[in-house]
Amino acid sequence: MDVLTDDHEREQVVRKWWSENWKSLALGIVIALGGMIGYRQYQNYQHDEAARKAYELSTIQTKLSLKQENAVALAESFIKEHEDLYGSLLSLDLAAMNSAAGEYDKALDNAVFAVKNGGELVSPNAKFVQAHVLAQMKKFDEAVSLLESVETKAYAVEKYETLGDVYYSKGDMDKAHDSYLKALEVCEQKKIAINPLLQMKADNLIHDGDTPAYKRAQVLAEEISKSAAEIKK
Repeated sequence: MDVLTDDHEREQVVRKWWSENWKSLALGIVIALGGMIGYRQYQNYQHDEAARKAYELSTIQTKLSLKQENAVALAESFIKEHEDLYGSLLSLDLAAMNSAAGEYDKALDNAVFAVKNGGELVSPNAKFVQAHVLAQMKKFDEAVSLLESVETKAYAVEKYETLGDVYYSKGDMDKAHDSYLKALEVCEQKKIAINPLLQMKADNLIHDGDTPAYKRAQVLAEEISKSAAEIKK
């Protein structure tokens, strides 16, 4: 390629190049800007839509808690229109109400909906609700099978505690004891505080030679506190 040393000549070449390419360059800039603006608009839309759904969900939950007229109908309508996280949260509220009223078939349907549509945030917890409903329906083997399918380590404590509940309802106290014990051990391994209800359940089925759950909870609380203090140093 010849070296352009003359300023005028270089200017002419630049003008020619710009004349031939400005449209594609301009189009590229417009597309880039349009994509960026479109993405921001989409983000804003998502944020606004999420806020709207959350507000509507909260409003219906309040009406349910106050047992306002047509609250259940509003909840059922919302769930039909929202096969997502928001609908799943509300379906679990209905499942709790159904169970309290002895409407176990409805409770099971709502729990299954939450499992199917709740995603990673809601589905695991919905399985625990479903297992409790199955236990209330005396479908213990189904409940156990469902819980054993939960492989997420983040929910190990809840898994074993709920298994203990199912076995307790079934009348199998040895397996209930072992499940509660496993939940305690996971808490200790992960340095997670042992909740008072789990302590009561475990100590209600305590065997000779077992360390009482409340004592294990005290030791664990001291270890957690000590670890936290060391981190702050």
